[in-house]
Amino acid sequence: MRAMVIGFPKSGTTTIHRACRRSKLRSAHWKTPEGYCGQLIYESYRAGRDPFEKLADYDVIAQADVCKPPSVNYWPQLDFELLDTVRRYHPKCVFILNRREPQKIIESMNRWNTMRQRIVRADIIGLPAGIGSLDEDMLAWIEGHYSGCSARFASDPYFLDLDITAPAAGQRLASALGVKMRWWGIANPIEAMEARRKSPPENAQLTES
Repeated sequence: MRAMVIGFPKSGTTTIHRACRRSKLRSAHWKTPEGYCGQLIYESYRAGRDPFEKLADYDVIAQADVCKPPSVNYWPQLDFELLDTVRRYHPKCVFILNRREPQKIIESMNRWNTMRQRIVRADIIGLPAGIGSLDEDMLAWIEGHYSGCSARFASDPYFLDLDITAPAAGQRLASALGVKMRWWGIANPIEAMEARRKSPPENAQLTES
């Protein structure tokens, strides 16, 4: 496995997925023909095997979480013990912390179908069931994960702390993955529309040859 995104949904996971695919990397984004990424990862991990055993055909896990409580609820990117196991099996797998302003993440979750409600109902690492209706709870959850990643992986040469809104984000991702980035922009139409409405010049989609 070349890379795994370890941040939150609504933080550029679709953009990373599209950028990787256009750069000829095989990317999995939350669900594959084999099943939900998070569920497949945990099935292998709990069996004492390589967490990516059932996703061996992919180079990148662009989004691992799936939240459809009560029966389907997996967030492997928030599970540091699982990530330690990934590191043992895949010492050069790049952990990509797709960082975005936490309040913007919350606003995007609010706009995305029933995501916020599903998160509140689910029992998630760092966010127990019933918690999350208040923005301050969500902010603490997101910021706590950011801090945990920074502390745990600060000296890891295969850790990329990536501000997805930064002008050089695409180039930094390409460098970390060792590829030529063929595209970088805003992949979700809702997010793109919101970005253009607020600040067209800075958020206009860009491409690279």
